[in-house]
Amino acid sequence: MIGLIILGVIAVFLAVLVIRAATFKPKAQPEISREEVAVDLDTAVSNLQQLVRCKTVSYNDHELEDKAEFRKLKDLLPQLYPNVFAACEYTEFPGEAILFRWPGKKCDAPAVMMAHYDVVPVDDEYLWEKPAFSGIVAHGCLWGRGTLDTKITMASALYAANQLIGEGFLPENDVYFAFSGGEEVNGKGAVQIVDYFEEKGITPAMVVDEGGAVVENVFPGVKEPCGLIGIGEKGIMNVSFR
Repeated sequence: MIGLIILGVIAVFLAVLVIRAATFKPKAQPEISREEVAVDLDTAVSNLQQLVRCKTVSYNDHELEDKAEFRKLKDLLPQLYPNVFAACEYTEFPGEAILFRWPGKKCDAPAVMMAHYDVVPVDDEYLWEKPAFSGIVAHGCLWGRGTLDTKITMASALYAANQLIGEGFLPENDVYFAFSGGEEVNGKGAVQIVDYFEEKGITPAMVVDEGGAVVENVFPGVKEPCGLIGIGEKGIMNVSFR
């Protein structure tokens, strides 16, 4: 008898699920406003090419790093994004981290845009179809270390800010651009910036870091390109097996 009751409850539950799924209708979505945005694509691509050509390879053994390449990239930034340097406060930290503060109308709810400009070593150049630090544009793609992870994020944020500043745009709240030069080796650059925020009493309202990608044919039933949004960070753990 009890078994029949349980089966009955399960059957009712499944029936409710099927009926609700069959009758479900998504809520009407508000119409998306689309504004035309002028982008100088040639300049944006050229800027990223120049950043990719800087061999900012980070190692756990910092003696192996070419500090001149890190300096080269940082010295390029004022040339590539002059409006940013004209309007923003610029600070360098130990650990190859850099921070921009774009003053807004208010400073009580700032946003932080993050990225890192260091890359992992190129173990075997022969495995690359194009040289890893050449920044070559071929077949509609820009090739090189950092084009995805994540000089592209750094270049995008600075390009957008540079253009908006040139147009006279002023953000409602302060915007910080925080870029690490040692993320790949769990460096201390980001820690230095966090310490700086704590010392200054800066509490961000929003922090945006590198996320997923625009992918296709990954999720069953989704045919259109899908932008992945990461909402959490797993953290890091180094383990040695002996």
